Amino acid sequence: MKKLALGFFFFASLTLQAQLNATGYFNKGGKEFVHSKLEKAIATVDDGLKKFPTDAALNALRKKLEEEKKKKDQNKDKKDQEKKEQDQKEQDKKDQEKKEQEKKEEDQKDQAKKDQEKKEQQKPQPLKMTAEQIKQLLETMNNEEKKTQKKVNAQKKKGQQKKPQEKDW
Repeated sequence: MKKLALGFFFFASLTLQAQLNATGYFNKGGKEFVHSKLEKAIATVDDGLKKFPTDAALNALRKKLEEEKKKKDQNKDKKDQEKKEQDQKEQDKKDQEKKEQEKKEEDQKDQAKKDQEKKEQQKPQPLKMTAEQIKQLLETMNNEEKKTQKKVNAQKKKGQQKKPQEKDW
């Protein structure tokens, strides 16, 4: 049990020892960067620079981490921009489809309206005549009726003048 406790304190002291010098901060920051913990790596290097501001390795690592952060931000901005453009294209496509649908519905309404007008045109339209035209039409009809009556009466008279036929039986 003593050996286990002694081993634990030994490793704990190594960890503290590693962070007490600039190389420890450099190594820890690098390790965090490799494990994709960029923000944590920058914080670790900044802590090291507070204690060892003149250390060249820490300063160089800090610059590299800042460059990586800028690249990451640029990539993120680029991806955001691409996503916005993609979203805009999708929205434009939806808007276009909606406009096409509305146009189609509008065309259908127009066609239905045209069909209705065509049906109405096919229905017999009431005649619009002036009183004078109606009077003239009635007179013409009366004259035609009188002529027809004269013909019928003339045929009746002609038929009466014929002798009745005698029966042969």
